[in-house]
Amino acid sequence: MVELKKITILDDNMKECIALDIAPEKKGHVWSNAITLAVAHRRYKNFSTAMECYAIYAEGKMVGLISYQHIVDSPIYKETCYRIRPVMVDKNHQNKGYEEAALGILLEEIRRKPHGEATAIFATYHPKEEDMAKIYEYVGFTKTDMKWENPDDNDIIARIGL
Repeated sequence: MVELKKITILDDNMKECIALDIAPEKKGHVWSNAITLAVAHRRYKNFSTAMECYAIYAEGKMVGLISYQHIVDSPIYKETCYRIRPVMVDKNHQNKGYEEAALGILLEEIRRKPHGEATAIFATYHPKEEDMAKIYEYVGFTKTDMKWENPDDNDIIARIGL
């Protein structure tokens, strides 16, 4: 059974979360958990838009991290939306269905619009991550032709309406 538990950089289990390791082929495609938690903390302290982080647990053991944020007035998305950041699952727990299960649980939460109204949910993934492309497509996301402002960032941006 997979479940999500809210986590911040100030929680006792933060060290366990940071110790999870990215699979070598995903390095450079997914932030480390330390960076994700630090960015979320910074956003909480300094911006009106929060970034929520959840530790992914499978059978009671922490196996990854998933996060999202509510976005208003983005020059990229051009609509009020939620954005799911790339999902991180520890290299020892890949290909066990945890990404898909965690994504499903998170989508249920976002559909309740916990941080305000929105018209869509966006998710991003690296073009080489064919497994994530299939998962996002399976749960209803559609690949867009949107591009990041930074031409070096070639992540795919996928969208699902709310």
